[in-house]
Amino acid sequence: MHWKILILLFTFALTGTAGTAHACGGHRFNAPAQGVLAAANNPFLPPLADRTSHEEARSPAVKLAASAILSWTHKIKTYIDPRIVGESCLATAVYFEARSESLQGQMAVAMVILNRANSSKYPSSICGVVYQGASRLNACQFSFACDGKPDIPKDGRAWKTALAITALALADDNKLKDAQMQIVSTATHYHADYVEPRWSKSLYRLTKIGRHIFYSQG
Repeated sequence: MHWKILILLFTFALTGTAGTAHACGGHRFNAPAQGVLAAANNPFLPPLADRTSHEEARSPAVKLAASAILSWTHKIKTYIDPRIVGESCLATAVYFEARSESLQGQMAVAMVILNRANSSKYPSSICGVVYQGASRLNACQFSFACDGKPDIPKDGRAWKTALAITALALADDNKLKDAQMQIVSTATHYHADYVEPRWSKSLYRLTKIGRHIFYSQG
């Protein structure tokens, strides 16, 4: 897995946005019933009553360390889920590529990434699209992915917006239902309005939203 994706997953974990983990005061999570039953019936562990007494005898520092280890184990397992990994990559791309844009502008960037993931001309996964060519400095598809800087969001409000846009983009219903979004429904490319890349002349220009100009491959 690309090292930037690994860093990204830990960043995503720190925000506590996983829908499958129900936080209860920071580092504690509700254990699934199957897990509790399996632990209670595990022949390699002492009886539950003995374990309870042992737990009560442990110092607060040991309890805290054990709780933290269990919490991070749960989070790591959660973030290996391909769906959540894809959400993380998409939200990161929206944040770094368009956080200064309107909601429509951010959604349009998300749609470009999803359209590429659904096209046979690009990698089939969201993370594959976002980090295509990222191993080459300043030669990737999305500039933030290969600029040599860590992909760690620092603006909390903008990151929450990117997460909301990602959830909306991946929802089954029709994104933002306005004319502008319909225009970019087939977009696979975009660039800032202050540059004019050579590839833009070979594509069909769709529209401009904020500082980005969007294109389709016809």
